[in-house]
Amino acid sequence: MWWGNPIHFTECPFRVVYWFHMAHRTPTSTALIPANLRHERNPGTAEALSAAVVPAAAGLGAWIEQYLALAVTGARSVEVARKIRLHLSRFVAFFSEAYGHDRLNTVLQRDVIAWQRALVEQGLGPSTVNGHISSLSGFTSWVSAIAPGIFPLGDPAKGVSELGLPPLEPRTLSDAQVRSLKNLCDRLPRLYEKKGRRWVGKDATVHNRRRPWRDRAIVFVLLSTGLRREELVRLNLAQLSDRAPDALRAARRSQITGVKGKGRTQRTVFLSADARGALADYLERERPDDATDASTSLFLSAAGIPARSMDGRLAVRAINRILEQIGLLHDAEVDPGRRVSPLRPHDLRHTFAFQLARSTGSDAYELERRLGHRSGRYIQRYTNPPEGVAAGYVEEF
Repeated sequence: MWWGNPIHFTECPFRVVYWFHMAHRTPTSTALIPANLRHERNPGTAEALSAAVVPAAAGLGAWIEQYLALAVTGARSVEVARKIRLHLSRFVAFFSEAYGHDRLNTVLQRDVIAWQRALVEQGLGPSTVNGHISSLSGFTSWVSAIAPGIFPLGDPAKGVSELGLPPLEPRTLSDAQVRSLKNLCDRLPRLYEKKGRRWVGKDATVHNRRRPWRDRAIVFVLLSTGLRREELVRLNLAQLSDRAPDALRAARRSQITGVKGKGRTQRTVFLSADARGALADYLERERPDDATDASTSLFLSAAGIPARSMDGRLAVRAINRILEQIGLLHDAEVDPGRRVSPLRPHDLRHTFAFQLARSTGSDAYELERRLGHRSGRYIQRYTNPPEGVAAGYVEEF
């Protein structure tokens, strides 16, 4: 059964053999594409699609699946493709709840603006909301290109303004905060020990699932390299230029190679003396007890944790939990002016970036190389001093 007149593809960066078995489907169902015929990269200029037909009144869900299969999968990284799918699924849920159906040819600009407002009301930040709108705009632009006139009033995402971003003020730790944070991390083994009356007068041991040497190394590596949390958990032991603890301690310079960043970029980062020492302690004292034959990751979750992955690699969210706990321990010992909570991975990235900018005279090329950023806006963000430092510039004016 067909809904409306069929629309033929005319332009696409892939040559696709694509068909629908519509007799057993509903307007909102997705078409199955044989894996061996899903798409074929076509070098050079774009070619017309062959034998590809789409029902004009198919639902948003079906169109999105086609868009993901034809224009996203294989053309964008797995991480970006997953994010686009998530954003578009949220729009489908919003639209379906508002109208009781998901027909693509009824989507208007007012619906996109209403969704934008709904995302803001949910508490999402401006950059996150803009990312959602950008994903939707990519989809609607693609549909408009291959099926002109399907939207009654034109591309519904066209002309929807982005939300203004907050001032370029990174959350950078001060030198005093970094000093007290490192001091606390050096004492983590004692702070992670078991406590209670049964341990009074005895040599207390560290909780079975606590890893103070690992957590200390994570903080020092983030401060030394400015890695994103995803980049940190993807690190493998083999990426260390010096993998033996004694070699790390003795090295005058050590690096981590092949760090995989956004946009399929790779870069090399260097380890400070503190980071080298912390990593050496972790590799010597804790990692061997958590490693298995399948463990390739640099940082491992504690053995015996039910949710531990097969190879022991830390989950991305585990980095947030580790830093949040360290931030609370830190703030319990310092005056309000030095508190760092909530301590987040990006705070340490911003701190590294500001210190690197200060040390290199804001060398944009060096910042781009070490941070893995291609956006001039964000490079500028890192070179802007935090308010406390900026206030000190004019103190003697």
